[in-house]
Amino acid sequence: MVLISFENLKSVLEKYKERETKASFIEGLSATFRRNLKIIWQYKFSIVMGFVTNIVVFSLFFYVAQLVPGMQITQDYYTIDSVSFIFAGVLLVEISTRTLAKSLNSFTSEMKQGTFETLATLPFGLKRYFISEISFEMCYSLIISIIYFIPVLLIFPVFETLSLSFFSIMSLLLIALCCILVFFSLSLVAANFTILVKRGREITLVIIGIINLLSGSLFPLDLFPKWLQIIAYFSPFTIALRAFRLCLFGNGTLTDSIVWISIVVLIISSILFFVLFHFTFKKIYRRIRTIGSTAEY
Repeated sequence: MVLISFENLKSVLEKYKERETKASFIEGLSATFRRNLKIIWQYKFSIVMGFVTNIVVFSLFFYVAQLVPGMQITQDYYTIDSVSFIFAGVLLVEISTRTLAKSLNSFTSEMKQGTFETLATLPFGLKRYFISEISFEMCYSLIISIIYFIPVLLIFPVFETLSLSFFSIMSLLLIALCCILVFFSLSLVAANFTILVKRGREITLVIIGIINLLSGSLFPLDLFPKWLQIIAYFSPFTIALRAFRLCLFGNGTLTDSIVWISIVVLIISSILFFVLFHFTFKKIYRRIRTIGSTAEY
């Protein structure tokens, strides 16, 4: 009877510990969100400047789109005007890369303040803070990107050739969700390497540059040399962008091979990025616990 009572007590304690762990993560996540919102409010002028910058940049893209011969671009089995083609690519790339940039900029700032060394010794833990910080930056960048795009969509004649149905909208949302998942996991991996090499801005520029070049966001991949086309198709974002445009302008659904292949590729890429994050994080955590610092800037 004593043995049974001890086992029951052990089971109760384990369940209590599990509930306590979950509650502490939620509390930590909430605290991270509140802290970051207060910081953002102190830099509200940068949000206003973001509006101005966005309008200027998209005015240039609109002018470039006018230079395409006939202002028509054919991709897969549909034809759309050059303005819609370019703006659709820029829309998805801009939101995704903004998410990555904000995440790494946030981590660079935290490193300079010595936050990681402190959190590595606290019960909340460094990994939970990683996830909390990236989660906040994901939510914030998505919201601010949507807000920034509202005046662009009101000013410029974008997406006049939309061809949407219920199933194409659902497919479009699924692709967007998978893209968010990919960039969430990619942000975690990039944040790890930011701590290791101490160069968050440089890492961001390299990744964004590769994505912008190889995704076909501004022009069809058919214009690339054959060898560069092969390299471009190794990027999960390339086929994701094709599927995104197909759903917007070609009424694409999950029955189209491009759409469901892009979703599968994005999910697999997310899993691989999460696995890479797990193993690289172990190295970082071991270093901080052993040395007591991630080294000075």
